[in-house]
This record gives sequence, structure tokens and C-alpha cells, in this order.
Amino acid sequence: MSKKNVIAIDLGASSGRLISGSFDGKKISLKEQFRFSNQPIALLGSLYWNHLKIFQEIKYGLSIAEKNLEEIASMSVDTWGVDYGCIDHLGKVINTPYSYRDPRAGNYKELFEQQFSSREIFFETGVQLDVIDSIMQLFADLQEHPYLKEEIEKILFMPNLIEYFFSGKKVNEFTIASTSGLLDSQTRDFSSFIFDKLGFERSWFGEVQEKSTVLGKILPQIQKELGLTSEIEVVSGVGHDTAAAVLALPVREENNNETAFISCGTWSIVGAQTKAPVVNDAVFSSGLTNEGCYGGSNRLLKNITGLWIIQELQKEWSHQGEMVGFDSMVDLAVEAGPAKSYINPNYATFSAPGGMEQKVIDFIKKTEQPLPESRGELLRIIYESLTLSYAKTIQIIEENTGYDIKTIYMFGGGIQNKLLVNLTADYTQKIIQTGPVEASVMGNIISQLLALGLIEEKDRIEVLKNSFVSRRIEPNVVKKDIQAARSTFEKISQID
Repeated sequence: MSKKNVIAIDLGASSGRLISGSFDGKKISLKEQFRFSNQPIALLGSLYWNHLKIFQEIKYGLSIAEKNLEEIASMSVDTWGVDYGCIDHLGKVINTPYSYRDPRAGNYKELFEQQFSSREIFFETGVQLDVIDSIMQLFADLQEHPYLKEEIEKILFMPNLIEYFFSGKKVNEFTIASTSGLLDSQTRDFSSFIFDKLGFERSWFGEVQEKSTVLGKILPQIQKELGLTSEIEVVSGVGHDTAAAVLALPVREENNNETAFISCGTWSIVGAQTKAPVVNDAVFSSGLTNEGCYGGSNRLLKNITGLWIIQELQKEWSHQGEMVGFDSMVDLAVEAGPAKSYINPNYATFSAPGGMEQKVIDFIKKTEQPLPESRGELLRIIYESLTLSYAKTIQIIEENTGYDIKTIYMFGGGIQNKLLVNLTADYTQKIIQTGPVEASVMGNIISQLLALGLIEEKDRIEVLKNSFVSRRIEPNVVKKDIQAARSTFEKISQID
């Protein structure tokens, strides 16, 4: 077959990218076509997404991509979770979409908790309640702007909102909707129990779409404006970036009970795929949450700290006039040898930016452990602690699923850090397979190829194996050493 070019529009909380996937019938080749900044905008005490800029940047990126590729078959969008836009009866956007970091939902937390407890929400939706969740954001919106009840015709989550701008079609894709705290965990549809109690209208949300769908061709006015010769199909694929990444892992469904995944970036997501949401007291108490996968299955997972602490240290040291690159930081940690102390990366103090080196030192002092004598030792403590946190979360997932995890797929930018990957193998005592660095993009592209009928679901794994090189790493540390480290980590993780 001749090459087919599709465009993955991968939106993050700091940047947006248009990456082409060229499919020759056997493998996918990726190439970045355009990148733009995507920072939330602070205005009069609120925090918004500039949806008009996002739309404009994507249009510009498409025009560049077509010049480079000559022909584009389709496009699809993946983003972070929970945020949304409201559409009125004329099809116009009502208000500027808020960022999940906007403080308004927290202002109504106590009022919300008069309606539902965190436990009730979990047992209805399978989601651990957080002020950033769509359910709390929408509750806050209606408290502050009661008129919205009369104005709203549809609510679209962020990837579906952007796809609407290009196609004119309004849909609610399953994986992105699953992050909202609005879906019934049993029916996988919007919860009538929640909607009735909070006064939400079911008509605001469309039918939940579990598999990739071609919405239609890009609007003619956009095609004319950009001078595009391609009749680009707009695909609603896998809207949530982590769900897209999981679709890019070459794992067969029958092997889910022995496979886990770790998304490695500023933050880390540790999880496993299950057929259905896992909803019980043990899961609730453990802090695990449920989110959707392509096709209607489930991810049982936990969001934990990733390379954030390392990134903060690099920023801090550069401000002090010492430019230490990330590769150099890894080298220093390797030279330092095994850690003698550990921190809990998920300790609340570490979530705020600034003063990170002193925060790490203070935690080690507080837990009466040996202090690091060099930057290399400090960095080694952080890397080992992060991978111990991964190991603990994998253990919790095994306990709550009955899975016997043998292989962990690691993907994202963090897999380029060989020390991190090797330590994860050692502390989990599992085989590590590296997935694609651009896992979300690859999953986005796979979902488009499925929607266009260019591949079938049975072909997915073969195409993925042809498209990226996976490294296999086996653990090589004596188990008694692992148990000693785990025991210390467990102890210091109990510190308030």
C-alpha cells in the first residue's frame, strides 16, 4: 500500500505538538511537524485555557504538515483529563474553558461534600474524588453561574472540544469521560444517580463512544482558509493521553493479568489493565483509581510523583549558576553507588516548587537517616526512592487484583534514563520492557488507523512491534537487599 499520513495532535499542560505518523502497511514512522506553547492563562484570580490560541496553532501546524507530507488522511486529538468546554444552543463556546488548576472547585468543596462523600463517589464511579475532577468543576460552575443550566446545550471534554472546532460534530469519547468522576462504574455511562442529585442534565453529554470513530471531514471553511488540498478526516480516537499510551503497548488482552505499566515523566502513572473497574473498600483505601481504556476496558492505577523532584533540583542548581544537565545528574547518581537513605517522593512537601534540595535534606533529618555527602548521593537517594515508590504501587495493584505481575512496560520520556529503568527492575523484581518514548502519540495514531480501517485490532501488536525498538531489562539484585530497602522505605513513608 502507499503510505498514509495521519496527524496526532498531542496537547499537554505546557505544550502542544502535531506529530505525523506515516504508515506503510507494516510500520509507523513518527515525525514532529509543529510545536507550540500551551500555558494556562491567569486572569483576575482564575486560570483558563486559551482555546482560541490552541485552535489557531493547530490550524497553522496542519498547513505546515501538509506542505511537508503532501497529503494527510486524518487527524485526532489527545489531552490531559478532566477539563471541558460548554457549548450553547447556537453551537458557540460559553465562557473560556477553565484549567484544572483553577481554584474555584476548592471553594465549594464543603458544599459538595454535603451531597456526596469521597467514598460514595468512588463506589459510584470508581474514581478517587479530587477537586480537579470534572464533577467538582461543573458543580462549582453551576454554583457561580446558575444561568449556565439554561445556556448549556452540550459539554465536551477538551480533546472532543478541539475536534468539534474542526469537524462540527459533538461526541464524548470514553477514555476522556472516564476521568471526569461522572460515569457509572458498572454501566460505563453517565451516572443518573449523580446527575439527579447535583441537578446536572443528561442531555448535556452525548452517547459515550468506546471505540475510534470518524466524525467527518475537516470543515470546508477551514480547508479553504488554510488552502489544504487534503480532505482530512477528523477522528475521535483515544482522547485521554494515558489511555492512548496504553493502546501503544504491545500487550495481548490475555496477558493483562501478568503485565503492568509505568508512565514516566514529571509525574508517574503506575497501573494495570483490567476488564472492568475494581471497586471495593481495599482499593478505595489504597488510593487506586479507575480510568477507561480503548474499547471499554479499564486501567487500575495510581498517580504518583515522577521526575518532578529531579527537575526541580536541576532548575534550582541552574539558578545558582551551575548548569547541570539531566544526563550529568544520572552520571553523578551512578558514581555515588547504592543509596544509604530514602525519601517518600509523594510526601506533601515535595509537591510544591522551590527549595527542593533543602526539602530532601530536611526529610532525611526528620527520619533520622544518614545525610548525603555529595550531590551524587542526594540524586541517588531520589532515584532509588522513586523506584521504591513504583515497587510499592505495583505490590498494591497485585494485592487488589490477584495479578502476578511478571512484566512492566515503561514508557514516556523517563525511559531514556537507564538508571531509572534498571533500578525499577531491581526494586520491583520484575522484567522491564521499554515502550515507545512517544507512547501517547503512537496510541493516538493507532486509534486513527483503526478508525480508517487501515489496520484491524488483531494487527495492532504486530504493527507496534515493527514500529519501535523495545529494550528488555531483568532484575539483578539479591532479594534480601531489596527487602531491606523496601522495609526502610515502608517505615519512612509512614511519617506525617
